[in-house]
Amino acid sequence: MTTKIIAEIASCHNGDIQLAKKMIREVAKTGVDIVKFQSWQAGLVKDSDPDKKRYEKYELSDEAHFILKKECERNGVEFLTTCYNVGRIPFLKKLGLKKIKVSSTNLHNKTFLKAVRDNFKEVIVSMGMSTKKEIEEAIKILKTGEYTIMHCVSIYPTPIEKANMRKLLWLKELTKEVGYSDHVAGFEVANLAIGMGIKYLEKHFTTDKHMEQVSHSVSKISKPITTHAIADEPPVFKEIVRYRDIFAKAMGAKMIEIYPEEKATRVKYTDRFGTLK
Repeated sequence: MTTKIIAEIASCHNGDIQLAKKMIREVAKTGVDIVKFQSWQAGLVKDSDPDKKRYEKYELSDEAHFILKKECERNGVEFLTTCYNVGRIPFLKKLGLKKIKVSSTNLHNKTFLKAVRDNFKEVIVSMGMSTKKEIEEAIKILKTGEYTIMHCVSIYPTPIEKANMRKLLWLKELTKEVGYSDHVAGFEVANLAIGMGIKYLEKHFTTDKHMEQVSHSVSKISKPITTHAIADEPPVFKEIVRYRDIFAKAMGAKMIEIYPEEKATRVKYTDRFGTLK
């Protein structure tokens, strides 16, 4: 199995459809397999939410979804998006999606998980901020179809010492359908995850980490951040793709018998020094 790489554009398009299309073209050049957006509906966010302005500014219209999906197709990458509520499911099905992403914030929502399970062929769910029991219960719901649980640490960005990749090993004991949603800057931990045998590697993408954007807070104690600041630029994705391809080649095709070239070596060197004499 070769790991598929998901470039998460999220809200890095800044509400600009032309910028979004440009980002698809740029990340497609790196060799990723999938480009992902987020399909929230700002109208459902409470007026008291400090991030409501951000959600309103970066919400993708129905038309934008169709435009971006076509742009992905033109550039040889798959379009994927995150669904946040049941009411958005009919539209995303109409968009022609067979695969859907669910954020960590919804892993514990059993009603929502059942709804996406019933409406999409494949469900990819991140498990950041989730308890062991919540993860196990989510798997019970999802296992009736194709699914992947993504190891994820919901700290933006994630310090490398908190990547907790041993948790990914624990997750592989629960289910063979495992991926990794990476919030650690750079390619090192992403490459490690690929070497651990994951189905999907997801990582935030931007063309410019210093691009201006409406900021948001992930908690009351956190400083405001922008999605660009926690994303990585094309060179990082190129390195991840390069490593992924090398790893897949080195893993081979599960050859159990010796290679023909080895047989010749065996004949030449076996008993050269008279082992039994």
